[in-house]
Amino acid sequence: MAKSKISLIQELLSQTTASPFKNIISDNQEYVFTGSHKLLLEGTDFDLVYTPLNHLGYKAALSAFGPLYAKGFTPHSLSVRIGMSKKIGITQLEELWKGISAALKEHSAEYIELDLSSSLTGLTISLSSQGKQKRETFVQHNSCKSGDLLCLTGSLGAAYLGLQILEREKRLFEERGVQPQLEKYKPILRAFLNPELDKTLPDLMTSAGIFPSEGDFVINGLADSVKSICGRNNLGAKIFMNRIPVFSAAMEVAEELNIDPMTAAMNGGEDYRILFAIPQSQYEAVQKELPQLDIVGHLCDISAGTKFITPDGSELELKAQAWNETE
Repeated sequence: MAKSKISLIQELLSQTTASPFKNIISDNQEYVFTGSHKLLLEGTDFDLVYTPLNHLGYKAALSAFGPLYAKGFTPHSLSVRIGMSKKIGITQLEELWKGISAALKEHSAEYIELDLSSSLTGLTISLSSQGKQKRETFVQHNSCKSGDLLCLTGSLGAAYLGLQILEREKRLFEERGVQPQLEKYKPILRAFLNPELDKTLPDLMTSAGIFPSEGDFVINGLADSVKSICGRNNLGAKIFMNRIPVFSAAMEVAEELNIDPMTAAMNGGEDYRILFAIPQSQYEAVQKELPQLDIVGHLCDISAGTKFITPDGSELELKAQAWNETE
């Protein structure tokens, strides 16, 4: 007998370490809460031809947690809505849920909520996450200002190049029947299919007395995140090309695909990194306590615009997809 929707939801929820979702009081005296939302559509945000469902579930949860970490919050709860197409049966749903459950456990989310629906347009995943931060930490954060350092949590470019490899191999298989040859691309494929978020970073920053003034989840390329921070704070920025960390294994693949690795880093996306704006007064603490952060530039007055500085000192306009560059 087929399982009912309710029994299936209850069974899936029982497989996680999180408790059933409750009405959470947001004016808690000890914590401040914030939210994050993400919608993922099959054919637009992911391709099931080359994306294992457990990887997709894990990555989907991280896509909702990332913006929380960027604000200095830690995941508290996750609400998931899944629209299932005809090709997604219970077995496939359970694989997807394994990935979501793994992310919940790894990032210590306390509460989970799930609903299922049918979909006529492919698999749809909608996620809403709530994060918490101690009030005593929250009040330490100041507003962004000119001179704040722009610090990145890891190298860029590999995920976008991994996607390009998967798309190329899919195309070759469909057009010529050529079997995918992926062995030598494992490092960059891992960056795309199985990204990571450092859950220890908020506590490390607080312990070191480092309180970012802003943060952005780098999922649409570094240029987009820089412009997002500048737009929210009415500031400009200067980003230095020779300070941008590019994933080492990506250089050879970029040459093979005839793609500029810096373009992949600035505009490629899917990196799952965080860009923090940190007060300049905390520079020494960043250098000493958080060497895993790369200082890639700084904020400046809005009149200076958002600039990309080449090694020879030339200033180029920083461009990002989906932004109107004439504004």
